[in-house]
Amino acid sequence: MLRRVWSFDRVNASLQSWSLDPVLRCVGPRAGRLVPDTAAVMNTSMEDAGRCLLSVAWNMRGGAAPSRGEEIREHLRLVCRTTGHAACAWARAHGVGSEEDYLPFLRLADLAYEIDVLLLLASSRLVPDVERDLRRWAEIEELVGRAEELAESTSRFLRGPVTC
Repeated sequence: MLRRVWSFDRVNASLQSWSLDPVLRCVGPRAGRLVPDTAAVMNTSMEDAGRCLLSVAWNMRGGAAPSRGEEIREHLRLVCRTTGHAACAWARAHGVGSEEDYLPFLRLADLAYEIDVLLLLASSRLVPDVERDLRRWAEIEELVGRAEELAESTSRFLRGPVTC
C-alpha cells in the first residue's frame, strides 16, 4: 500500500503561498466586495441558505436498515434538497433577499442537522438506557414537528410545495 508522505518543506512552502491579508474576498452574490476579517459573516443571502440546505442534505447519514430514524432522515434529505434548489433558484431570480427572507431557510438547515445528530445519538450507544432513549426520541419528534412547520413556511414563501 502506498501512502503519500508530506515533507515539512512542502507544507511550509504551501503555507507561505497563502495570503495572510486581513481582508476576505467574497464570492457568490457579494462577489467583488471586500469584507474586513473582523466583520466576516457567513450565510447572508438566499443563495447561502440554499447551499446550506444542500450541504445538510448531502452530508446526512444514510443507508441503514429501514426504521423510524431512516424514515425521518430520508424525508429531511428530500426537503433540504428540494428547498435548497428552490432557494438557489429564487436567489437567481430575485437577488440576495433580506434576512427575513432567508432566515427560515437557515433555521430549517440547522434543525435538519440537529435532528441528524440526535438520530445518530439515539441509534448508537455503549450502554442501553431506556429513559435516555425515550428523552432523545421525544426531542427528535418535537424537532421534526418544528422542521415540518419551517418547511411549510418556506414552501409558502416560495409559493409551491417543497417535497415531491
